[in-house]
Amino acid sequence: MTDEPIFKLPVQEVTAAIEAVLFVSGEGVSFDRLCEILDTDKKTVEEAIKRLMQDYERNPWSGLLIRKVGDSYTMCTKPGMNKVLERMFSPKAKIPLSQASYETLAVIAYNQPVTRAQVESVRGVSSDSIISRLLDRGWICEAGTLDAPGRPTLFSTTDLFLREFGIESVDELPSLELMSYKTIRDLEDSLQAAAGNDDRQITIESMLQSAKDEEEKKESAGTSSEDEGTAE
Repeated sequence: MTDEPIFKLPVQEVTAAIEAVLFVSGEGVSFDRLCEILDTDKKTVEEAIKRLMQDYERNPWSGLLIRKVGDSYTMCTKPGMNKVLERMFSPKAKIPLSQASYETLAVIAYNQPVTRAQVESVRGVSSDSIISRLLDRGWICEAGTLDAPGRPTLFSTTDLFLREFGIESVDELPSLELMSYKTIRDLEDSLQAAAGNDDRQITIESMLQSAKDEEEKKESAGTSSEDEGTAE
């Protein structure tokens, strides 16, 4: 009986190895799992991933990106390639979601995990059909049950929601005080853009800037009113 050969990956091959693992995986691979597969220390893997992500981001000849979602990394196509891929797969057009759907999505994102009853308590209306549509889109998922009579189902946002919204975790969502109907509409535009309706990159800064602009307009209007009162 012979001993298994000792696996030792040369440092100069770590970046290429990470690229290969993410390519064949087809889904997110956690940082700890990468370290385990490569049998390499965390610092080396972290530096290699960072270098690889920057290379893909800056390379105009590549149609791929590596994104971090939570503690996992995934290889995906650049937003600018969506129109080309649509020609390849000819996907069915998605039915646009309603304003109420995006309001429900925001309620879940800011309160997760949350039950159907809790969502309806915030919105004041039934949300059964809306939650079903969000589940079908893959933006929310069932996340266990609440330890209460009836064991109601809990809902949370998914990794797909994070990827399409362009953030690593829900901790990066803007302050709840900044959310308004206008920024919820911005959320709709951003998610539709990520689905391939145009080439825009989703950024949380766009929502923050939108809310900031609204506040500045209000302050400017208030200042103008005070000036008019003084002139009188």
